[in-house]
Amino acid sequence: MHLIDQIVKTVDQRLLLVFFMLIVFSLALLWSVTEPIRGPYEDLDPGVPKSIFFRQVLWACAGVLMMLVAARLPLRQLENAAWLLYLSLLLLLVLVLVVGSSVSGSRRWLVLGPLRMQPSELAKIALIITTASILSRQHTVRRQIWPALATLFLMTAYFLLVLREPDLGTALVFPAIWMGMIFWFGISGVFLLGLLTCVLSAVISFYSQSVLEHAWPWSVYIVVLIGLLYMGRLRVLSSAFILLGNIAAGLGIPYFWDRLQDYQQKRIMSFFDPASDAFGSGYQVIQSKVAIGSGGLFGTHYLQGTQKGLAFLPERHTDFIFSVAGEELGFAGAIVILALYLFVILRGLDLALKSRRPFPAYLAIGIATYFAFHVVVNVAITSGLLPVTGMPLPLISYGGSNLLTSAFLYGLLINIDARSFDL
Repeated sequence: MHLIDQIVKTVDQRLLLVFFMLIVFSLALLWSVTEPIRGPYEDLDPGVPKSIFFRQVLWACAGVLMMLVAARLPLRQLENAAWLLYLSLLLLLVLVLVVGSSVSGSRRWLVLGPLRMQPSELAKIALIITTASILSRQHTVRRQIWPALATLFLMTAYFLLVLREPDLGTALVFPAIWMGMIFWFGISGVFLLGLLTCVLSAVISFYSQSVLEHAWPWSVYIVVLIGLLYMGRLRVLSSAFILLGNIAAGLGIPYFWDRLQDYQQKRIMSFFDPASDAFGSGYQVIQSKVAIGSGGLFGTHYLQGTQKGLAFLPERHTDFIFSVAGEELGFAGAIVILALYLFVILRGLDLALKSRRPFPAYLAIGIATYFAFHVVVNVAITSGLLPVTGMPLPLISYGGSNLLTSAFLYGLLINIDARSFDL
């Protein structure tokens, strides 16, 4: 109790309130998905066992403890332990590929007695702390490209190992976090432009070859890019860097595509036309949009959602829990949840601006990026705006590993806020 009193007295209490509100939303929605809908369908099995709710209660208690611990950690010692943390998680990611528990062809978990641990979730913490440590030590360096490349190398190691599991959704979190922190570092706009156009090149190349089955759209894109680089009057070396990166990304996408699992390929293809496989790879997205659309302004009311109650909506307790919120709580309830996340993200940016030391500033940016990417991608997937990948909603979706990771990072944000005048 003394620890809690200290935190309450020194931190913006709105941060604590938002944390517990998100936990309450999680438990309320998980209770709902484990309950049959009221009325003539009461005898139907909701499809998600009640044990899911009680497990999440235990994970929520552990998450609160994790948040409190992170809120009191000495940040200087955390910065000094960055490399040890990074290498430990790197070893665990390698270990999970060798001896990890295999489920549906994926190796993502290490089994520790009755518990299963997902090292890829903990690796997000390690990446944020290590990247913040490196960038904070080099923030006065004029040649900013070298710290950026060093952190890019460290991020890529995590990205490739998680992609090998395979877990595309989690793997994409690592470059997103890195991009947010590098942008705050003040990396050259040309460098960021090169990375963003490479992603665009890969998307256009994939769409040209796999959907349209014609290469000309990507060829036109490269010609237009050459013209824009010429008119932009960039240095020859910078223009060559961007152009070669775009060509490599476009030509390399077939290699990346062939390395994806069949279910991942089907999910991506169904994004372009969900109705083409309405009872297969497109089923989740279609049912999710039906659930959100049926909620209207104020929802079908709590415990009354038919999409989740009649088990039409798959993964309704994990990646698609936002669809349940949209159906039962409506647009108003969904906006409240998104507003809570927006407060956390904006608070992270505000703390980064106010921090007197670079390490807490980069730490806050990494945490804000983590929450922003998870929320934006999860909501976009459930709304049919992005292909389906495994992306939980932080602190709300069922699952221990992600909840503990999110709670720990949230605790670090509270830590930075509590010490903002000392850092």
